[in-house]
Amino acid sequence: MNIVNEPNDPNNNLFTRGRRHHHGDSRVLLGLIFVAIGALLIFENLDLIPYDLSHILISWPMLLIVIGVYNLTRKAGSAGIILIGIGTYFMLPRIFDLPDHFFRNFWPLILIIVGLAFIFQWRRTPGFQFTADTDKKDIIDETAIFGGRNFSLVSDQFKGGKITAIFGGSKINLLYCKPVEGCTIDVATIFGGTKIIVPENWNVKTEVVSIFGGFEDKRGNSVISRVDQSKIVTIKGVAIFGGGEISSMP
Repeated sequence: MNIVNEPNDPNNNLFTRGRRHHHGDSRVLLGLIFVAIGALLIFENLDLIPYDLSHILISWPMLLIVIGVYNLTRKAGSAGIILIGIGTYFMLPRIFDLPDHFFRNFWPLILIIVGLAFIFQWRRTPGFQFTADTDKKDIIDETAIFGGRNFSLVSDQFKGGKITAIFGGSKINLLYCKPVEGCTIDVATIFGGTKIIVPENWNVKTEVVSIFGGFEDKRGNSVISRVDQSKIVTIKGVAIFGGGEISSMP
């Protein structure tokens, strides 16, 4: 007997299977990270790891590096690069005998890392594949440096885009937009902030890495019962000494 899959079965399409497979891989990797950390702590308690090695492996710089690598596997490129860069910078003095003025270069190096993260991340199109003929009203490409603005977007085929806030911020109204499958917004806030206003029935998945900052969905638990699973929007990126919020109120 032949079994025919219904074409409208959401569990049988390639996008759903691929997304489920990706989430499975992420959870396996996260599980391996926890197992490795637990094993290292046990070995440390049993004095099975030399101090020269333990003060490198069991340290907050190594934790930043691990989180950065994890974000790279989840295609959060800018967040991964920045975390790995910061972790590596503070890890070097634990490995090498460096001069005292080494730490004076922290902020210049941070600027270089952030710049490289933007260059390489901005070359990659997040989520939906943008092409030369993509209508600009269907995407966000907002940069706020030492300033910002408030604006609304109207689109029946909203595909996502990129938002950058450095010592500034913007308020972006998406109440009049309808997201397409794979809609992804890539955010980077550094000493700045961004407010994104979305309809209550959007299923917003926040995957922003925060370092001395935060990115919060302030719509509250009341929106859960009204979420439309066909309107999924993923927000990825990094918030460093800054943040952002998702709201349904202009």
